[in-house]
Amino acid sequence: MTKKIATLLTLIAFNFMALASSMQGQPAPAFNLQDQSGQTHQLADYQDQWLVLYFYPKNDTTGCTIEAKAFRDNYQVLKEANADVLGVSLDDAESHQAFIKKYDLPFNLLVDENKQMSRDYGVDGGMAIFSYAKRQTFIIDPKGMVAKHFEKVDPNTHAEEVIAALKALQKENQVTVSQTDNQDLVQITEVIDGAAVFGDKWPQKQFIKVKLGVALQEPIQYQKMNFVITGNITRVCQKKGCWMILTDGESFARVDFNNHSFFIPKDSTGKAEVYGRLVKKELTEEQRAHFAAEGSGELPELSYEIVADSVKISAT
Repeated sequence: MTKKIATLLTLIAFNFMALASSMQGQPAPAFNLQDQSGQTHQLADYQDQWLVLYFYPKNDTTGCTIEAKAFRDNYQVLKEANADVLGVSLDDAESHQAFIKKYDLPFNLLVDENKQMSRDYGVDGGMAIFSYAKRQTFIIDPKGMVAKHFEKVDPNTHAEEVIAALKALQKENQVTVSQTDNQDLVQITEVIDGAAVFGDKWPQKQFIKVKLGVALQEPIQYQKMNFVITGNITRVCQKKGCWMILTDGESFARVDFNNHSFFIPKDSTGKAEVYGRLVKKELTEEQRAHFAAEGSGELPELSYEIVADSVKISAT
């Protein structure tokens, strides 16, 4: 009887693995992990581009080194295809830093020490002190879907396979994010005195209204709660309309629409009121280049930006 039960459990486990092995065509699980430098990465950060997310067992081992160097050597090709690369393993930040420095890796490595991300993507392997992330790769499309799942990876040829698959996927979709029109994404929440509101409904309670230049002079007091920050729109994301640049004289700040939760027309200009709060933001070189490609101009490495719950744009 014990042998039969064991056999049955083995069959159940095998069936479950077979059903759950491939994530292709499914929404990519959200993640929120720090990289080798303590910078936080979320799936939403890559919403408007392709993402090559590769899991690997261990830094500085033979197969993992070959795979990382191949992605390094092909990184520019992937960037030109509007794709970024993230490596993920259970190694700590210090180990990631040493691995990146030793092989001059141009992309970030995420620290998944508690195996949460590996479990979410179904690649956790081993147990206890022998835990590791299985060598598998996911190509995530600009809409956050797993467009391709590589369950078997040969480190010697994998980078070339990823590039070929990425090009095929982009050709199949026949449209890149840069060509996507945002008209179907834009929704006006309400109109107040001729001004269009996007995002959440405009707050009815009494609130403090402040010019952007004043807020940036003493940013700390505008970080703890929401305020109405005013200025003029000078630039809008030309891919989706998911952020804008607010200016006040020589002061300016990027306005993030709460992780792409709403959109505005890409040709928006004029006076705007933003209901949100300031956050301190440190941008990597890759992020600055990415925003510049979307029309932001040159953003500083360290600055304050506004996380907006709603935006009110005047008709004049």
